[in-house]
Amino acid sequence: MGLLDNFPHTAIAKIRARVQDSLGGTRDTFTTVFQDRACWRQFAKESEIVEFEKRGMSVTDKVYFLSNPGLDERHILIISGDVFEVRSTAIPDASAGMSVVWRVMCELTTTGSTTVG
Repeated sequence: MGLLDNFPHTAIAKIRARVQDSLGGTRDTFTTVFQDRACWRQFAKESEIVEFEKRGMSVTDKVYFLSNPGLDERHILIISGDVFEVRSTAIPDASAGMSVVWRVMCELTTTGSTTVG
């Protein structure tokens, strides 16, 4: 059994929607897109962090999926209780050497973790 047959993590993906609250303001709500999808979370490399910093974005991690998860910057991922803001659309990545996987770049966040669960 190869690594691609047994990704070590599972993810929940949610999409953010802004709704009007009862006081006339707005608040974020989250709708589940998928849950228990196999993935592999890794820390971002220094070169990837620098590349995104040049674009004015912060990344801390990258997450690989076996198929296109359909994620973009409107989504969050919850992996092992940690909440990640997605910072890139899902793109094919052949760096696994054996096959093509799909990668999204994310930023670990500590804000909002109690409101998205």
